[in-house]
Amino acid sequence: MTRRRLGTMVLGLLILGSHSAKAAKVETWRQESASAFNKGKKERVVISDTGRVRLGQPLGPIGSLATARVWDVSRDAKGTLFAATGDEGKVYRLLRDRWEVVFDAADSQALSIAAMPDGRVFVGTGPTGQVIDLTDPKRPASRPDPSVQYIWDLAADRAGNLYAATGPTGQLWKRDVKGAWSLLLDSKHSHLLCVAVRSDGSVFAGSDGEGLIYRVAPDGRTSVVYDAPQSEIRSLLIAPDGSLYAGTAAESGGGSGSGRSSSLFGGPSLTLNPGGPVALEASTARRADVPRPNEATVDRPNSPGGVAAPKPASPGENAVYRVGLDGVAREVFRSRVLVHALAWQGDRLLIGTGPEGQLFEVRDQGRESAPIARLDSGQILTMATDSDGSVFLGTGDPGSVVQLTPGHVPAGTLTSDVLDAKLVSRFGSVGWKADVPAGSSLAVQMRTGNVGEPDETWSPWSAEQTQPDAARASVPPGRFAQYRAIFRTDEPGKTPELRSLVIRYQTENLAPEITKLDVPDLTAADGSAKQAKIAIKWDATDPNSDDLEYSLLVKKDGWPDWIRLGDRPITESKFEWDSTAVPAGTYRVKLTASDRPSNRPEDSLTRDRESEPFLVDHDAPIVTLSRRADGSIVIGLKDDATRLTKAAYALDGGDWNPVFPDDGLFDASRETITLRPADMKPGTHLLMVRATDAAGNLGTADLVFEVRK
Repeated sequence: MTRRRLGTMVLGLLILGSHSAKAAKVETWRQESASAFNKGKKERVVISDTGRVRLGQPLGPIGSLATARVWDVSRDAKGTLFAATGDEGKVYRLLRDRWEVVFDAADSQALSIAAMPDGRVFVGTGPTGQVIDLTDPKRPASRPDPSVQYIWDLAADRAGNLYAATGPTGQLWKRDVKGAWSLLLDSKHSHLLCVAVRSDGSVFAGSDGEGLIYRVAPDGRTSVVYDAPQSEIRSLLIAPDGSLYAGTAAESGGGSGSGRSSSLFGGPSLTLNPGGPVALEASTARRADVPRPNEATVDRPNSPGGVAAPKPASPGENAVYRVGLDGVAREVFRSRVLVHALAWQGDRLLIGTGPEGQLFEVRDQGRESAPIARLDSGQILTMATDSDGSVFLGTGDPGSVVQLTPGHVPAGTLTSDVLDAKLVSRFGSVGWKADVPAGSSLAVQMRTGNVGEPDETWSPWSAEQTQPDAARASVPPGRFAQYRAIFRTDEPGKTPELRSLVIRYQTENLAPEITKLDVPDLTAADGSAKQAKIAIKWDATDPNSDDLEYSLLVKKDGWPDWIRLGDRPITESKFEWDSTAVPAGTYRVKLTASDRPSNRPEDSLTRDRESEPFLVDHDAPIVTLSRRADGSIVIGLKDDATRLTKAAYALDGGDWNPVFPDDGLFDASRETITLRPADMKPGTHLLMVRATDAAGNLGTADLVFEVRK
């Protein structure tokens, strides 16, 4: 198949808006993972776990079946399609687009069906464990053993031998070309639920209870090829390369309840919606409480017409394992579903599950997987591949047969979730990486709006763009945006495949916000440190998340204008100002925040904020001393700018001793202190007094006096 790689294609979007609008930095919305793409709405496209988006496959019901579930489907050598069903034990044959009943079993369930190489078709039933030849008009029936009640699965080899996985005694039986039954495997389990035959004559069976896969070699020797962590092996498939695939269906908690167990029959009838529609993955999801067709109360084992009374299933972590020809088992798929059926189509494995009717694909031995469809039926119970590559799916809740056709649907779309740019934005280029083979195409559209949920107020979808040099589409500015990728193909075997998509946008620029500007408050200082470098701090934000830079201006009361501090932009939200380089006085600071680092000069915006007045104080307090006639000394303290905070005296060069105002508090810029020195000896004495203001300035005075005898 010839492919041309388009690489990164860019769609330029001409934005209609004001030319005077300021712009912020360019942002990027990137979509390149399964989780990102899966947030959008899918219509007839599938998304793999590696984040590749491609067209889905044609999928639709075949005729209409009035049945609760289709347990098994098979085509005979002439191409006639048969469906084994419950809960009335009927086998249907498809004639053109109409189903007709070809067998109505005495049992309530037709559980399995197998087409033989010679054209004969056999059906296995429950709960009486009959195997009926549908090709013979007499409908001859046989039973492998009286203990067998359920023929869970049937498979044929090239020689015309028939193999049956049975319950409730967990046995594998062989019916030879002459019609004689022989026991191949008598396991310790209650049920063997599935059987598959490889071209070399090896027969494989999967069990409930312990999740074992048995192999019966052509010489009759039995071995266990894999012991799964899950408790139930529900389905087996031989791939074209001879490897074995096994799907598990354990319920939450790892219980051993089998999917098609002896608890299937009895109970009240179900209200059905026969022949219900089929929905692709992107269609409306089925309700979450879909019942599981495998557990109900037991009626009499041979009671005809019993009806399944399923209860809701709670699937555990189930898996699909690949057992290679070398015997090594490896997990290729895991999900919280019940794996009911496996099939091979082209180069990929298909996985049918419940309880939400999901169909998955696995490629390249598990390196890539994707949910490709979700049925309106709750269970995909069986799958069979036709010679033309089609796959027939048998479903339950309600029962139907659905055909998955090879190739891809003609068209599909992926509509993204809504991008919230937080602010009104201009949207620029949309680039994507994709493989677009000849005969297919990929186009992208955009639309914008200012409400979170797209409605009539949003812009219409832009014109489809497929090439980087195409005419530019236009979308108006908006806070919200959405893209739509349109996938098309003229050749069913080819599909465009989207790997990543990038949208670039620019919000309308808004000025920064300065939320706080702190300067020193000398009224709260204690004078313990000299006011030299003043710490100025601030908080600022930008609505566009732009990077910011700052500048500071100062102005003293009486100055004609502002003076800039420093000669470079400030990038931190703080600044230490050496206040010793300016005179004392009352000042204000003006802070300017700019988003210039993230914008062109002509687009950048600023915001200013002025501080409250604050003091720069370099002047020492004034200290005066006088001695009264009674010998007491009056200390007068005065500061022209700030509050006085402490004082001390030293007598005759001795230790410094703290003193306090007469009112007991240093709470003003003027204070009076009365000092009464005691026990002073006659002679000359020296008194030194020092006082400190809130700015840490220190003032002193001295007094020489005499004490007489």
